[in-house]
Amino acid sequence: AMNREYTVSEFRMVVDTLCELVPGMQIATDIICGFPGETDEDFVETVNLIKEYQLPQVHISQFYPRPGTPAARMKKVPSIEVKKRSRELTSVFEAFSPYEGLKGKVERIWITEIATDGVHLVGHTKGYIQVLVIAPDSMLGTSADAKITSVGRWSLFGEVIEGTVAIKEAALEQNSAEVQVKNSPNRVEEAACSTNTCDSCACSGAESVAQQCTPQRCEGPSDAPTNCGDATRQETPQSTLVRRNVEGAGKTSGSDTEKSRGDDQQVNVITRGAVNIDRILWGGLAVSFATTVAILVLLTCKIFYTSS
Repeated sequence: AMNREYTVSEFRMVVDTLCELVPGMQIATDIICGFPGETDEDFVETVNLIKEYQLPQVHISQFYPRPGTPAARMKKVPSIEVKKRSRELTSVFEAFSPYEGLKGKVERIWITEIATDGVHLVGHTKGYIQVLVIAPDSMLGTSADAKITSVGRWSLFGEVIEGTVAIKEAALEQNSAEVQVKNSPNRVEEAACSTNTCDSCACSGAESVAQQCTPQRCEGPSDAPTNCGDATRQETPQSTLVRRNVEGAGKTSGSDTEKSRGDDQQVNVITRGAVNIDRILWGGLAVSFATTVAILVLLTCKIFYTSS
């Protein structure tokens, strides 16, 4: 009724061949419950097929007539029956644990994101099985070997036992960046006024002016200060403003330098991780392409010999 160009026997042959040639391959399928013309016997065969293969991923949906399609003009299965079949098939699918055999094994995972719980990092195996691990955020964008410690219905939990060289280099660079930031000067010492200069010298009540301290006596009444010693040093508002501006500029410059160094280190780590991910992805694509070609050739030969 669905006008599919393959039969159940051909589906079995393809799945069996893939699982034989690629051990551990994860196969997913889509099932529409209640398609027009589906009988009770058809549905029972579908349930038995899912029980037999116990596929890790089955996308179950109910038939919905899309306007303008041939199926929209066909006689429909009652909606009550469609919902019943959907619930039954979902119950069958959720009853088995397809990942039980992976417990205790070591799998290579690619870590891509932080889990919704904010505690675990999310990684995926070559077969795109989700593995949750506890690891530092610096491992995002890298791959590592993980030992599967427990198995859930939809995902696995693992423990990272070995990271890539890129992870170790990233950790070393981060530690080096932290040490540099801690050891970098973060303050500017105040410039000390030399003992042979002073900010001002009061002579005979005259207006104070900045001048060099000398042992010469100021002209004027005898009660005026005879020289510009430390006791007569005064800081004018202008000199105070200049000193504060210099100190502020020094502190700002030091802070900007530290921030720039930290940003550079972070960019280097991210760039290195991105390059490694690109290499891994290209390598995986090449292997997948070669495997697909080999499988197609083998399937073609099998179909040819079967038909002949």
